[in-house]
Amino acid sequence: MRFFSFSQKLNFVKLFKLENLEKWMIFILSFLVFFSANFIVSLFPLKIDFSFGKAYSLSSSTKKIIKNLDDVLNIKFFVSSDIPVRLLPLKNEVLDFLKEYQKEGRGKIIVKVLDPKKDQNAQNQAQEVGLPSLQFSELQQNKYQVSSVYFGLVLSYGTKKEIIPQATDLESLEYNLTSLIYKMTKKELEKIAILGKEEKFNFQEDDLFTLKKALKQQFSLDFIDVSTNSANKEIDKSYKTIVVFDNNQKEYDNQEIEAIKNYLKKGGKALFFVDGVWVKDNLQTTEAKHNLFSLLSNFGISVKKNLVLSTSAELVNFGNQLFQFITPYPFWVKTSSFNQTQPFFSNIQQLLFPWVSAIEIKNKKEVYPLVFTSKKSWEQKDVFVLDPQNIPEPKTSDIKQFVVSAYTKNKNKTEIVVIPCSRFIQERYLSKTSDNLEFVLNILNNLAAEGALSGIKQRMVFFYPLPDLSENQKDLFKYLNIFLLPSIFALFGILKLTKKH
Repeated sequence: MRFFSFSQKLNFVKLFKLENLEKWMIFILSFLVFFSANFIVSLFPLKIDFSFGKAYSLSSSTKKIIKNLDDVLNIKFFVSSDIPVRLLPLKNEVLDFLKEYQKEGRGKIIVKVLDPKKDQNAQNQAQEVGLPSLQFSELQQNKYQVSSVYFGLVLSYGTKKEIIPQATDLESLEYNLTSLIYKMTKKELEKIAILGKEEKFNFQEDDLFTLKKALKQQFSLDFIDVSTNSANKEIDKSYKTIVVFDNNQKEYDNQEIEAIKNYLKKGGKALFFVDGVWVKDNLQTTEAKHNLFSLLSNFGISVKKNLVLSTSAELVNFGNQLFQFITPYPFWVKTSSFNQTQPFFSNIQQLLFPWVSAIEIKNKKEVYPLVFTSKKSWEQKDVFVLDPQNIPEPKTSDIKQFVVSAYTKNKNKTEIVVIPCSRFIQERYLSKTSDNLEFVLNILNNLAAEGALSGIKQRMVFFYPLPDLSENQKDLFKYLNIFLLPSIFALFGILKLTKKH
């Protein structure tokens, strides 16, 4: 038996016994086969997403919401024909993105592209729903020109309408679009309450602006006060989840703590942002007086009165107007070590904890660690030195791993997540290299809405953290990169020379 060798030439003419045909007939036949194959493939397009975490495919949460549509969803993409040249690639990306929705909708989602500049009816529709035109400036013929164009989406589902005025943020477009679809299909939105913060209406003063914007797309959000001086003494059980903030100033009084306890005893769910130590903007520390330590300890979660440091640290800009320097700041802990058995980490790559305390788990049967620091971490307690130029070096015996977030669920169906870092979700500490916002949204989605929008990812990924490697592993990879490829070429050359001789 003779097997085909790749060193032999593959002759399709002999293989398909076409020797008796004229050459021009073979050429025509080949062209017809090629054309037919391309036509068949075009009818059944195949897209394979090799990006990390399937960043360019619709998430399972989006697919589930689309699958449960009871009526036809119309998505209209209003885009002007004279958009700036730099927006043309983005236009194609948005169109491809919308086609994914239409394909997944299986007839329940209809996508239309309208040009208000050429179609007066389209312009009337845009104005009727309040879709604004956007101002863009660009350099043309050595002159800056300002153009007014449309680049937004209008969704209609039954009698409900929603708009995305500016569809240029492709990274968050899936979350924005799917959350609007979810909101339109829900008869009643789940309610969430925030304690410990006053609602700010000036976005420049609002340290929860991005979080509020995201939550209001999915939930009915309230800021409540149950303190002694308030008319409300109880937390309404209609709130699916409460978010309790420590702001480095507020001391929860007995009435507030009792209200929180009563809410949790009835099977309530809560997310706590609390500090073990209060850190001032001038890098001075004081004792944390939020009065929440005992409440959390009753549920088996003890927030330690320390500050954790790590070699895996964020770069921070220190100084003033005259002198500035950027340095890795060990008190701003970065980590990608998660308890993946819990449902909060879909598409979470890295988290940032500015001035975080450690958690000690008392009841290991009901309390689960969620997030760990790197193994090259240590702590400061009692005496704190936060100045980046004077931080003392740790002893080798002090280096270890810490738990910096925990979750508990008891027999009463009470669920609590604790993040011992009050700045974790504040506006000025959010970073493009970390997934803090996505992590908090995942938590609240799971606690309040059974994970309806959990795991919806950014479609463009800017950064993937490298795993924490030992020095020996780093050296191994370094020398493999230096010597492996040249060695393969050298071996291939030696084999060739050996065969010739």
